[in-house]
Amino acid sequence: MSRTSCIVHEPRQAIAIIRADYYQLMERDTCAAALLNLFEYWANAALAADPNDERPWVGARPIREFEQMLLGISTDKQIRKRLSVLEARRFIQVQTPALRGAAKSYRVMIPEIQQALAGCLTDGRAMGCGHLTNERRLLGSHDQGRIGQMTHKPVVKQPAERRSNNQALKKISQEFKKEEESDSLSFEKSNPMPDALSNNEPQPVHVGTVFYGQRPESVACSQHPVETRRKLGKIAPVHQRLDMVSHGFGQWWVGPGLNDFDENLVQACRNRKRKFQQPDSVSDAKTYINNMLKNEDWGNFALRCEEAEELRERAAHRLATPVRKTQYGNKPRNRSPFVRSEKERHSCALGLARFKVSRGDIARAKAIAQQFGFKLADIGLMQGQIA
Repeated sequence: MSRTSCIVHEPRQAIAIIRADYYQLMERDTCAAALLNLFEYWANAALAADPNDERPWVGARPIREFEQMLLGISTDKQIRKRLSVLEARRFIQVQTPALRGAAKSYRVMIPEIQQALAGCLTDGRAMGCGHLTNERRLLGSHDQGRIGQMTHKPVVKQPAERRSNNQALKKISQEFKKEEESDSLSFEKSNPMPDALSNNEPQPVHVGTVFYGQRPESVACSQHPVETRRKLGKIAPVHQRLDMVSHGFGQWWVGPGLNDFDENLVQACRNRKRKFQQPDSVSDAKTYINNMLKNEDWGNFALRCEEAEELRERAAHRLATPVRKTQYGNKPRNRSPFVRSEKERHSCALGLARFKVSRGDIARAKAIAQQFGFKLADIGLMQGQIA
């Protein structure tokens, strides 16, 4: 007799499943593993109709359907990236529709997935995947970067290094330090750096109110104890967001105020909040940025920085594109083709006034000429007809 669940759920509801073999196959990527299991679910439904098809098509699937089936564990941008990875590894085949904006169709490559799973299981048994070694157990418990987060901050607090209380050893170590410093100074004096090497020093990078000692995006040190914070202070002096510098995002703070972020980053966050129908003012966007920094949500922050970079590139392309000169000046007019221009209205009014003169309606012709500023001779009125 099959056992029922102790909790009563609504029937036929979506369930997001992450299998362990898919998780290992996709290098601990939860979103990609969940997508593979979703494609397997759709392939099983297709095989129920045609059991002989090894590579069944599962139909057109919009990105919104993926988001709903995965219960919101990943954003649409993350899902698109993982679908590209699955297509590059030949696990799925994507057919672009002829209609622009329509959903793409997907084909599940069952033999390729099965072969990759078999190879992963073989490699896993050879490396001792069935029994966790101390190294793999340490990796699973402390390395947050391998499980989807962008920080390497250890979960367990590490013990402080023990120091000796022997005063004689401390005195000897201080003497050794002084000897090493004097040796290094004498070596530098005897071997000066050539001009060719001294010219290769990195030039300071100016972003906002900060002069960086190296390019801000090249900085990568997620842990920042006292010594690391000193290094960050040398790389980016007067920077008030050292956590952003340590993760390579220091250039998005322009200063001098604590909440003075790059305008493209603020606009990207406003667009994000507007997409979910949330308050999207400038202050709301800056609060959204501060919450990401406070919660160390560096994955989400990296996506917002990518969107800000796209906004910056669009603005640069817009400035580089020359404006088409029109008859109304350098600024193009966004006028409907069904609305007459000022020149066309004057031309039509002049024709109407001349038509009224030909019909003998002199009063109406004079009224039109006075409204549009025409001379009476222009509409065909003689001196005798004016009176």
